[in-house]
Amino acid sequence: MIGLALEGGGSRGAYQIGVMKAYIEAGYDFNGFTGTSIGAINAAAFAQGDFSTAAEMWTNLTTEKLFDADACRILKITESKLDTVMLSKARNSLRRIIEEHGIDTSKIREIVNNFISEQKIRDSGKDYGLVTLSISERRHYELFLEDIRQGELLSYIAASACVPGFQSVVINENTFIDGALYDSCPINMLIKKGYNEIIAVRTKAPGVFRKVKAPKGVKVRIIVPTHDMGSILAFSPEKIRENIEVGYRDGQKSLRG
Repeated sequence: MIGLALEGGGSRGAYQIGVMKAYIEAGYDFNGFTGTSIGAINAAAFAQGDFSTAAEMWTNLTTEKLFDADACRILKITESKLDTVMLSKARNSLRRIIEEHGIDTSKIREIVNNFISEQKIRDSGKDYGLVTLSISERRHYELFLEDIRQGELLSYIAASACVPGFQSVVINENTFIDGALYDSCPINMLIKKGYNEIIAVRTKAPGVFRKVKAPKGVKVRIIVPTHDMGSILAFSPEKIRENIEVGYRDGQKSLRG
């Protein structure tokens, strides 16, 4: 069985779209997908067989489509020269974000809910897994589709992608945050599942990359970006297109060995 493991990395997830394009063109048919954070979102799109929809979504993303005005102001502050007016607005925005216990993710969840279908994934016949971290229980979760109750998959995907600083996700009274704090690229989930060939796509984003424990007979190929992917929260259309192209070229290089 051939599996694909995708690392978290926010806007750097565009890189995975390019790699996947190269592998699709080469005729690869993956049996299962795992991912953390943005990797969990991309893996869900791939598992339900909607690569073209995912690629189109990525090319149309902007910071403004994902975050409210307060978050956009804070995220863009590092890219601009500060003046007194901007500093004042940023201070007010930061105060509101703190009062609301983190950056509002409702726009992100709306986009994900519009193009990810739990039923499509369950009907696909593909394995799908993700990683998230419960701060209320102080434990991690490595969950495959069969471990998640019907109707809760999209919530767990949102939980896996809940970057520190975002409003946390509550499922069944437990509070969850980004799974990259435990395992940013869940290769070992596929190994434990019995996969004998695994392609892992990294983004080199902050997080815990766990040592791969591949037994004899299991082939693991890790693809690492050859270029700077930029900030994980800078959703510039130009940078997204660039990262997709770099991913496509790196995917082709990987296929050539």
